[in-house]
Amino acid sequence: MTVCIQYSRPISGKNDGEIFGLDVAVSNFLTAYFKHSNQQQFICRPTDFPSFDHFKALAKAVGVDEQRCVGLDPRHPKHNLGSIDTLFRPDPLIADLAWRRQQLPSPGFATCGLVHTMSGERIARAVGELLTAPTDENDALICPSEAIRDAIHNMWEIQADYLNHRSGGKFKCPVQTPVIPLGIDTDKFLNLTTADKRTAQRKALDVNDDEVVVLFIGRLSFATKAHPLALWQAAERAAQHLQKKLRIIMYGYFKPGDMEQHFRKLAAETAKNITIEFVMNDDKRFPDGLWAAGDIFTSLSDNIQESFGLTPVEAMACGLPAIITDWDGYRGSVRDGLDGFLIPTMTPPPSAGLAIAEAYYNEENYGVSLMGAAQSTSIDIDACAKAIGILAGDEGRRKSFGDNARTRAQHIFDWRHIIKAYEELWTELSAKRKASKPKPALPANWQAVHPSYPNPWQMFRSFPSSLLTMEDKLTIAMSKDEITALTAHEMNYFIPELLVPKETMLEMIELVRKAGSPRVQDIVSAFPPPEHDRILRCIGWMLKHGIATTGRP
Repeated sequence: MTVCIQYSRPISGKNDGEIFGLDVAVSNFLTAYFKHSNQQQFICRPTDFPSFDHFKALAKAVGVDEQRCVGLDPRHPKHNLGSIDTLFRPDPLIADLAWRRQQLPSPGFATCGLVHTMSGERIARAVGELLTAPTDENDALICPSEAIRDAIHNMWEIQADYLNHRSGGKFKCPVQTPVIPLGIDTDKFLNLTTADKRTAQRKALDVNDDEVVVLFIGRLSFATKAHPLALWQAAERAAQHLQKKLRIIMYGYFKPGDMEQHFRKLAAETAKNITIEFVMNDDKRFPDGLWAAGDIFTSLSDNIQESFGLTPVEAMACGLPAIITDWDGYRGSVRDGLDGFLIPTMTPPPSAGLAIAEAYYNEENYGVSLMGAAQSTSIDIDACAKAIGILAGDEGRRKSFGDNARTRAQHIFDWRHIIKAYEELWTELSAKRKASKPKPALPANWQAVHPSYPNPWQMFRSFPSSLLTMEDKLTIAMSKDEITALTAHEMNYFIPELLVPKETMLEMIELVRKAGSPRVQDIVSAFPPPEHDRILRCIGWMLKHGIATTGRP
């Protein structure tokens, strides 16, 4: 089984401390892929040269010889994708891959993508395109959680309702949606939580022995991550009944920057019995982060942009009990009452949400959708206060939950298991594709490679005065020296890959000259059928540059 990864280099990191979760997820996946894959060669279809350089750099960083990395020119899928069994891209844009597959002989490669989030117009378009793209049941879109899988099915149902109503058809997306969670390097997090690191981090934070640290790690944004009030209110309620002090540490970065003033003002007004502290993720005192300093991890996500949630799984690998919301993919990580607690959430019924979509569409502002949904998503504050009270007041329970969490992370979420699941899926997809009976995905002689990329001479066939026919006769009108001089100019031969090589062109011209005034049909039939269209383009080139003239019998 030969796999090719379509890859674009990350775009985050331009600002200090700012890291896009998608970039981290893709880079972590590739790093794990290089470490745990069974592939002898790591084949990459990069979007540009710097992306392939970054691909090789990630491989080299984990000890993979750069010579094992092979880059394919994305401009020539016919020539370099024929031997690929599965083409994977770590995003949901596989409709494009399915269209490109049509340029290859059947059966071609299986396509496989990965969904990180299901909120926003761009992802809706990408997933919706799979309804009309030439996909089949041997293509797959990997979902990191059952919640995201369900969201995809709901999106297809919404879009199919319209298409079926509009066309009277029966649109149904055949693409598989297997659930494979995101992975982590559990050994890395084990090494981040040693006793000496815990001592050093708590000393730097001036944490007293009678304090319990409740740790939040992630983007500090009430618009796109989690509103902090429910956590702080719950901690306030819990603190009133505890013998130990509670310190809430919010570790991450503010996005956008003006979030900081809102967070700090609300924290100052809320904290009466607890301490709320903000630590930035580029703080040089903590090169290893703050995982070791925590006693309890918490993330009360209330945002539809969330999909799986890596930080709860990372906390589990660190041996921290977690208090997280019963929300999206979060609920697939922590087991309530075993590794931590899941805090109930609630939203209004779907009928109340259409106005949010209207506001998003009319204002063309993604934040309107996220904030509009989040501001009416509630979290059970009493249940959270109870969970904090139980764990903060019982060191033995924290230890038991933390041990359970670490074991679960190692057995379920470590990359060695996740990469194996990916490769098993890819093998299954390609095997079934090869064994299945080819089905025509496009109309016979369809004049496009994609609905938005039609044959220009078909679409604009009414533009010229006439069309070249097979009965037209061709006569060479220039001398050999004149033709050689003309072809020496780059502007006269500007997209050579659509023609024959220059030397072959000159030879063909001389053969036409010797034949007198042969018909176009006679010239074309002298070449193999796959080259007929190319020869017609060459004849058009000759006529364009005055090398030849045409006449009709």
